[in-house]
Amino acid sequence: MIRLGAPLSWLLSLLFSVSVTATELASPEQLEKSLAGLNETLKSDFDLSLLPELRKLRRDAQAIDALEIVAQTLLLEGQIRQQYGDYQQSLVLHNDALQLAVERQDLALMAQSRLAIARLEMDLERYNYAQRSLDDVHQLIVQLHDKSQATPHVAHRLLLAHRLWQGYLYVLLGSYHQAVAALHTEDLVVTGTPELLDKLLLVRAWALLKLGRYQQAQPILNQVAQSNILIRNQRMRIRFNLLQSMAWLQAGEFQKTLGTAMPALMETFTTRFLEEQADLQFVLSNAYVQLGDYQQAHLYLKRYALSKDALNFQKRNNKLLQLESQYALATQKQQLSLLEKDNAIQAQEIFRHQQILENTRLAQQRGALLLILALALLGFLYWRWQNKRYLSLLEEQVKQRTAELDERNRRLQALSYSDSLTGLHNRHYFFSAADKLLAQSRDVSQNTIFCLIDIDHFKQINDSYGHAIGDVVLQQFAEVVTSQLRAQDELVRWGGEEFLLVMPQTDMTTAQQVVERLHNAVAQYVFSHDDQPLSCTCSIGFAAYPLRLADAQLASWEQVLELADNCLYRAKNGGRNAWVGLKLPAQPLAMTFEQLQQNMETFTVTSTQLAG
Repeated sequence: MIRLGAPLSWLLSLLFSVSVTATELASPEQLEKSLAGLNETLKSDFDLSLLPELRKLRRDAQAIDALEIVAQTLLLEGQIRQQYGDYQQSLVLHNDALQLAVERQDLALMAQSRLAIARLEMDLERYNYAQRSLDDVHQLIVQLHDKSQATPHVAHRLLLAHRLWQGYLYVLLGSYHQAVAALHTEDLVVTGTPELLDKLLLVRAWALLKLGRYQQAQPILNQVAQSNILIRNQRMRIRFNLLQSMAWLQAGEFQKTLGTAMPALMETFTTRFLEEQADLQFVLSNAYVQLGDYQQAHLYLKRYALSKDALNFQKRNNKLLQLESQYALATQKQQLSLLEKDNAIQAQEIFRHQQILENTRLAQQRGALLLILALALLGFLYWRWQNKRYLSLLEEQVKQRTAELDERNRRLQALSYSDSLTGLHNRHYFFSAADKLLAQSRDVSQNTIFCLIDIDHFKQINDSYGHAIGDVVLQQFAEVVTSQLRAQDELVRWGGEEFLLVMPQTDMTTAQQVVERLHNAVAQYVFSHDDQPLSCTCSIGFAAYPLRLADAQLASWEQVLELADNCLYRAKNGGRNAWVGLKLPAQPLAMTFEQLQQNMETFTVTSTQLAG
């Protein structure tokens, strides 16, 4: 009875386990419902805590051979990892999904995988590869339309996503007109895809703002503001506020700019959205400049520079990590192959020696021992020689690589201090070298003149002739001004159409002569591009450093620069094509800096006075 009971109980347990396993397998409808729920959750934010649930869903889909759901989970996990900077694993997951789509000949799934890869390539700044993937997506959408493999809703959604990321790529490449042309929805049915439509509209508004067309961007932003997607997705909400603040800035609504950008910037401090944080800091800096609060503008400009440096460092690290992982994988495979070959050779050698030793052990024991010792000594000497040779070669390579890195760092520093359009030093260079340039000017007998030069009506030149002609005017303007300067003078592109001229060891009389000379040179010069002549003038404001105030106070160079900017404002407000300088007495002033600002008219000298 006992012998029959044991097999019977084993059979019953086996049947029970099979039945339990069969009941635990989920149906395709349940898996699709779970996938839809995860998709809806990810529309709000990409959360790492969703990875275990995604992997469980993928295992359940693999158990019932639901390969489309498997591919969708691979794409979702790849997007989550991409958001957190794991580009290598994200690329592997996207390629796995693409491989499943190719095996199933699912054109819609292939297009989704290609779109995910294109977005990843954009994050890695490999724009050529991103464009190739987008071209492949376009071909797949055409095939879907011809073969009618997908429902109209899926085809329209893929077409909308393709236009969204194609326009986004154009914006990243600086082709803003192409982006505006690509991001249109007139011929698309956009029902059922509000998140894609809102993203497309935001990118279109971004491109319009880059072109300075805030009047066209504002209605688009108003349309997006009515969507509930902004409430759910934090990044889209921050991006919307950034674009809205840019629109307010271009419209001249600077208080509204501060009111929109400041809360959005505070929201980024607890997030990983470093790029939006840097852009918001730049917008705030520009708004404070327009409001005349240069201290706050300078503060946010420095924060913007730090954020951009951190962002660039993060991008460089991501690229280096990807290259290092690929190199490490290739090296590991090569080493494994070499080890396998070496092990096979060593095994054959050992077997051969064992046979020789066994056959001749008694007769040639002493000779074999001496031979082995000689071989061991030679091998040791050879190893020592190879080791020294390798170490010397490695040291030489390290020295060469160190020299190359030093040279690259030097070039990067030079690039960061130079304006790519005019070849002049930029604002960053001046801030870093200001103390050195002004070291000799702390002696009262040695003055340094700060001179701010602004091209008159430069915006009209851009609007009338285009930004390309405007860039040519900036280059020729820099050449004309530089030709009128002395050897010790330093010309810096301060921003936009504004330049800063630093004239060390210069008194006010000489400064007026230099300013008058370069003012006349610009007015007489005929700017041209492609045989298209045009003329322009400039307005100039200048002041001298050091500046002695009441109670033996010494004004900072930032305050002197602010006085020069006030003189520039007076020159522009007085009709432009003029210069205004601040000519102070040699003895210290019996007033504070604020009092001097209020009584500047007493000490100013203008080009009209000089002419009279």
